[in-house]
Amino acid sequence: MTTESTQRAWERYVSTGLIDGSLLREPVLRAWERSHELGVNPKEPQPEQLSVLDTERLLEQQQTFITAARPYMEALSRAVGLERHAVSLADSHAVVLCFVGDKETVNGPKWLPGPGSLLSEEVCGTNGLATPLAMHGYFEAVGPEHFINRFHLYTGQGIPIRDAGSGVAGALCVGVQRLEASSQLRDMLLCAAHGIEAELFLHQLESDIRQVLAAPGDEQPLCVLHKEVNRLRQSSREGFRMATRQGTASRFEYALRLLHLAEETAQHIRHRALLWRTLASLEVGQLRPIALTELVRELSELLRQEAFRQRVELVFCEQEPVHVQADALVLSRQLLHATLQALALAGPGGAVRIDVRFDRHLFAGKATFLPFPAPEQAQLAPLPQSVTSPALRRGEEREPLLWRLPVLESAPPSGRGGGERGA
Repeated sequence: MTTESTQRAWERYVSTGLIDGSLLREPVLRAWERSHELGVNPKEPQPEQLSVLDTERLLEQQQTFITAARPYMEALSRAVGLERHAVSLADSHAVVLCFVGDKETVNGPKWLPGPGSLLSEEVCGTNGLATPLAMHGYFEAVGPEHFINRFHLYTGQGIPIRDAGSGVAGALCVGVQRLEASSQLRDMLLCAAHGIEAELFLHQLESDIRQVLAAPGDEQPLCVLHKEVNRLRQSSREGFRMATRQGTASRFEYALRLLHLAEETAQHIRHRALLWRTLASLEVGQLRPIALTELVRELSELLRQEAFRQRVELVFCEQEPVHVQADALVLSRQLLHATLQALALAGPGGAVRIDVRFDRHLFAGKATFLPFPAPEQAQLAPLPQSVTSPALRRGEEREPLLWRLPVLESAPPSGRGGGERGA
């Protein structure tokens, strides 16, 4: 489908009220059908708005969510750079909470949905904040794929964000005016969503810990904390060991053991949040010796939850120890992109085989992610996704071999409009 064919479909719908499915992508067709059934006006001049008082109340209620999301929104804005863009956050009902963008977009004369704007499909039809919530997954609306013409100027890419209780906290969307500028944003958008989720997990866990400390004689906070730690064990798939023996140990010893485990889990989630923030950025580092095999393994472990969501199995096969010379930040993002591409090619029920070996012809380390779709989905064998990096010669490993994913300790301070690209 092309932008021109979608524009024809939109014009035909406006004039006849009929949706031509042959001119629309399947997810867009379903979203338009929902919008039509809801009676949305495709020529709506602009979305409805909460009152000033209701908007203030909403922002106060959602402060934790906004605080968790803002560093990632600013990282996405820096990644888009000087392109005309807006990064928007909405609650679970697609009500806008905040946005950042370039100075021209934020301060320009054209209206932009700000805090309190109602962007649900019931109000605005298909768009980059509401439709991901309706679909429970990533969605992209290119130009006239938006249901109301107010948003035809933008390509909107959105993704839902889960809260600490596995519900839906809201959605994150990047809107750009040039289609070409959106091509590499999906990976960073996914990273940002995971990072925000980890921040929300951490905030909830720390709240539970404070509750236990404040009420040492109350059993209920311990039960809540116990469930929270168990849930975090499952979601992170790290297999934390819970050696609690409530039957033989005193309640005080049990509480201390549980709190200690919770603190360890909080540190683990904090580390994961920093990793996702790093992968969502465009920061660069220095060329250093890296153990490629260990870096691939750590990144793959970080993506296991995403693979589980997509119902794709990650399979480690040939894992030859390979040492390379590379910028760990850049190499990590290249590996991330290759893994995500392989997951998409494998599809639900499929698998991705991960190999790391030394390529003697290129004298380079090579990580290969080979997708294997489910038998019923297989048509043509998908191409492997590979990343190569110059290998180290023997005797060049004078510095300690770095393999851990580097993390940015904090997000750089943002500019007023978020329009400048990060270093």
